[in-house]
Amino acid sequence: MLTWGSKFFFAVAGVAVLGAIVYGLVTGGQPIGVVSAGYKGGVGDHLGYTILVAAGLTSLALAVTTIITRDGDAEAMAARAGVSTVPDLTPPAGSSIWAPVAAFGVAAIIIGIAVSQAFFILGLAVLFVVGLQWVVLAWSDRATGDPEVNEVIRRRVLGPVEIPMMACLSIAAVAVAISRVFLASGKIGAVVAGSIVATIVFFGAVALSKVDIKRNAMNGIVAVGAVLLLAGGIVGAAIGPAEHGHGEEHGDEEHSEDGEG
Repeated sequence: MLTWGSKFFFAVAGVAVLGAIVYGLVTGGQPIGVVSAGYKGGVGDHLGYTILVAAGLTSLALAVTTIITRDGDAEAMAARAGVSTVPDLTPPAGSSIWAPVAAFGVAAIIIGIAVSQAFFILGLAVLFVVGLQWVVLAWSDRATGDPEVNEVIRRRVLGPVEIPMMACLSIAAVAVAISRVFLASGKIGAVVAGSIVATIVFFGAVALSKVDIKRNAMNGIVAVGAVLLLAGGIVGAAIGPAEHGHGEEHGDEEHSEDGEG
């Protein structure tokens, strides 16, 4: 019997496969090639077709998994494990910053497709890091029934790479967004914008070091900062680099006057 979760994933798989077929036909693919995944004939645009087919296969695998695990039902899992009862597990009680960070990555990818390739690459990097963090977090939260032990397990797994990875990602995000603002501001505007950003970072770091901020408040600060950073980068990328052609035009005029003389 199909579970609720399997029905959902089967529906997603069907929509993804149907979308791949329609997309392949619209982009110039042959009917037999689209249905046979390129075995006999073309499939149209390879990138979009491959993404949709991969989404369909992934959803299909998740549907089968939910049927086997019965949507994670405790009694069903105990029966399959051959035990009378399952051990008690404490549900995750802490908040996570990865939801707003994932939203930042998705927004960066969408903007990158329309505006700048740098945002697209940044979004992919952000989603990779978020996926890794979420996988380890979901596993460690259910490793034992003790939240403190689970946190120790998570830190042992990601501790050696978490801080360098997050530092590199944060630096890249700031560099990409701020660089677009600097390019659109011109010489004087870039100096002013850089001074404002440096001041905010300095006093923000001092404040965070002096005040004991709760995790929820920190998540809110991260979310607001990510939105402001992305918004500034969008505006800068949309405006484009500032034009510095006055000197060149003046030089061309002098050159033309000398030629006439």
